[in-house]
Amino acid sequence: MPKLFVRMEVQESDGQLVATDEQSPLLHWRLISDSSVEAGTSSLQEFPLLKSDHANWPESPEHIVAIIPGDEVLLLGCEVPGRTAGTVKKALPYALEEFVAGDIEDLHIAHEKIRPGQSVKCALISKQRLSQWQDYLSRAEIYPGNIISEGQLLTAEANTCTLVFNDGEVMIATNDESASVARSEVLGLISTMALAKVVCVGGELTDIEVSQLDVSVVVENDPRSGFEYLVSRFNAANLINLLQGEYKVTSSANGPTRAVAGILRLLGVWLLVAMVSFGVEGYWAEKKADELSMDATSLYKEYFPGDSVPVSHGQLTRRLKAKLGEKVIGDENAQGFIDLLSRVAGGVTDADKIQSLRFNHQRMELTFEILLPGFNELDPLKERASTQGVLLKVTNADNDGNGVRARLSAEYK
Repeated sequence: MPKLFVRMEVQESDGQLVATDEQSPLLHWRLISDSSVEAGTSSLQEFPLLKSDHANWPESPEHIVAIIPGDEVLLLGCEVPGRTAGTVKKALPYALEEFVAGDIEDLHIAHEKIRPGQSVKCALISKQRLSQWQDYLSRAEIYPGNIISEGQLLTAEANTCTLVFNDGEVMIATNDESASVARSEVLGLISTMALAKVVCVGGELTDIEVSQLDVSVVVENDPRSGFEYLVSRFNAANLINLLQGEYKVTSSANGPTRAVAGILRLLGVWLLVAMVSFGVEGYWAEKKADELSMDATSLYKEYFPGDSVPVSHGQLTRRLKAKLGEKVIGDENAQGFIDLLSRVAGGVTDADKIQSLRFNHQRMELTFEILLPGFNELDPLKERASTQGVLLKVTNADNDGNGVRARLSAEYK
């Protein structure tokens, strides 16, 4: 998904600059997709027109990042006692109060994920100023899901200083602090620092300035512009988003939530269709069952005019079974003695002689004695019975001189 980065460049130092259109910041934008990178500079009035020129212009807040000047935000880290994240969060404003000159209640405190026992990194900005930035962005039809400062993107490694050149000003950032100073003051500041490396972005130090640094200091020049360098440093997982708490942006209706809502609506429609279908099918089945029941009752009255009319389907079924000669005993199985005996007899040969029979109706088991020519006839007899759906078990087998007398039990498989 394309990602849009917007950077505000304040042209004059004015506390109410963001609230007016006469001296509004320039908007530098950079649209990054999988296959292309587009960039430009726009005014407040022109920016909304860019959407029509770019088909992949993102609208979901999660894909829009706003970068504000570094001197707008104070970056701090402090130790806060507490056993849980909740207690640390409650105590955080009191711990930060000693680092700020004004009223802590007038500041918005954004912080990284709180881990009890570890230092908490925070980003502080005036609530009024943050509201002004949001108001300005909204007037340009920009609704970012992330607002971060330049200083957060320029946080350098230990003993390293990053210089971002922009017209007559230079932003200086170390791992501890960041500040915007006039171009003429850069050398005076970095010469007092214990540095191992200086990274220059969007400009270079003069040969004279480099010669006044310690000979062990490595100077690297990055050819990219300041904005391009800032975007390359963006990593949402390692940055503190200023839009937390009361400023947190809810999910956009054009983002994943809309897709999920669409899927849920579609599932709801299909569920409704299924319920209606099942209802119609159930109604049709009940109607057909009633019609068949009425037809069956009519036929019974026609065939047996002397009998009373059955009042239920169950009574009709029982009467028909009785008329056809079947016994109705509770939940009796259609299988019985005659059927089981006929299946057993289907596997008996002319050489076999059945001596006795006994049938257990409850267990549906037929026990019989049979005289066979030899022991080798038992297995073929069991196989022939198996083809009839009967399981034969040998309980006893003896040779009495005239053949093998065997006792077997038969039951349905």
